[in-house]
Amino acid sequence: MELRTLKYFLAVAREQNMTEAANVLHVTQPTLSRQMADLERELGCALFVRTNRATMLTADGMRLRQRAEEILQLVQQTEDEMGTKREVAGVVRIGAGETQAMRVLTDAFAELRRNHPRVTCQLYTGNADAVEERLERGLVDFALMIEPVNVEKYDHLELPARDTVGVVVGTHSPWGMLDAVTPQTLVQMPLLVSSRTTHQTFDLATWSNGLVKPGQLNVVGTFDLIGNAALLAEAGTACVLGIDHLPELQTSRLRFLPLEPALTTGSVVAWKRHRIFSPACEAFLEQLRATLGQ
Repeated sequence: MELRTLKYFLAVAREQNMTEAANVLHVTQPTLSRQMADLERELGCALFVRTNRATMLTADGMRLRQRAEEILQLVQQTEDEMGTKREVAGVVRIGAGETQAMRVLTDAFAELRRNHPRVTCQLYTGNADAVEERLERGLVDFALMIEPVNVEKYDHLELPARDTVGVVVGTHSPWGMLDAVTPQTLVQMPLLVSSRTTHQTFDLATWSNGLVKPGQLNVVGTFDLIGNAALLAEAGTACVLGIDHLPELQTSRLRFLPLEPALTTGSVVAWKRHRIFSPACEAFLEQLRATLGQ
């Protein structure tokens, strides 16, 4: 399987039409069709559903699309890293959860760019489960994850900033007049909670001294990123269990109510142990340590 063939395949997947993909690639339509037929024979499965109007991906085709994108991204990164021997250049790929601690990483990258303007970044935002999965698959170099996180298999830095845990409510909702959320109030709220499954997001049983037991919360849904969940809070449909100081929450239509007693959570920056970094990533890590005073 050649890289050129994967690029051709992705063009067909993107255009959903063999003729249009051929035009984009500057090859003839019969040549492209033959290449795709050869790829299907090589893999032993159908990658496309062909009609008179469109060329759509099968389930196997969608799986190949994901792998092809990952392969070509890694190839491009390798070419960037190996082609820059003197000047520090290349891409730093950062996966991060939604937390104010991200400012530490952006400050470090901004300083790195001032000294090495050919360094670029790719940012991916998701919850800790999604970010850790991308770290394991080699799709990000660094992962900023909100605790709890199992860091035994990673090298990592603990960040000094701590996020306050609380509930986001609509200003005009029945909960909008509260100043804080106690265990007794929390169990009455219709809650949207994080979709994290690898680790429990917050240890509410310990926080509440046993008053909030597993399964006792009124969970009406889950969310990955808080932006869309905040819209339901604005409408008064649900309350969002999360952390403070996120840009999506800075609106007069929402209020953040801290838990009472207070509960905070930390964050870590992790990377794969024994990972051979590119010059750009090495420079970023060095700058991050300097920013943290380590």
